[in-house]
Amino acid sequence: MANFLDKWSSKKADKPKAGARNVVDTFRARVAEQKAYLEEYERDAAGFKKWRSTWFQRVPGGFGVTVGRDSVNAGHGLSYVVVEAVKDVAEFLDDLAYHAENDVGFQQALEQNRRRRVALLNAAKTGDDTVSSKSKAKAKPAAAKPAAAKSTAAKSAGGKAAPKATRAKAAPAATPAPAAAEAAKPKRTRKPKAADAAE
Repeated sequence: MANFLDKWSSKKADKPKAGARNVVDTFRARVAEQKAYLEEYERDAAGFKKWRSTWFQRVPGGFGVTVGRDSVNAGHGLSYVVVEAVKDVAEFLDDLAYHAENDVGFQQALEQNRRRRVALLNAAKTGDDTVSSKSKAKAKPAAAKPAAAKSTAAKSAGGKAAPKATRAKAAPAATPAPAAAEAAKPKRTRKPKAADAAE
C-alpha cells in the first residue's frame, strides 16, 4: 500500500465539479454530436433510428433544424430553419457552432438557458415538497364540494324529502369529532362524483 501512495500521491488532484465546462463548450459538444448523427444518417438514411435525439428532422421540402434541444433563440427570434439538403444541415450546424463561439449575445442566451434548466432540475429534485403542497391545495376544493352539494340539496328539498344521496353527504359533516371528520374526508370527495355521474 505504501508503494501505491508513494507512486500516485504526487498526481493527486481535485475532481472536476459537475458543470465545470462553460456553456459554449457544452453547446459546441452538442453540435458535434448532431454532426455525428447527421453523418450516420448520410451513411444509412433508411436505417437511421435516432430521430428523437437529433436537432434535425425530415419535413416536406427538406429538413427542419432546431437550434439546440431546448429551442434556444439564436438571435432575432431564430430558433428553427428549413433547409433543402443534408449538406445544408451540416453547414447550418457549422455556422451555429461558429456563432456560439463568437457572438456574445448568443453566449448570453446559452447561459440564460443553462440557468433555466438548472432551476428546473432543482425544482424537480425538491418536487416532494411541491407535490405535498399541491395535494393540500387539491384537498381544499374537494372539501368545498360537499358544502355546495348541501346548498343544492336544501334548495331541491323545498318541502319534499331529500334524496338518499344528499342525506349521505350531509351525515359526515354532522360528526363533531376531528378524527371522524378526517376519516370522512375521502368519502366526501368520492360521493359528489358518484352523485354527478348519476345525474
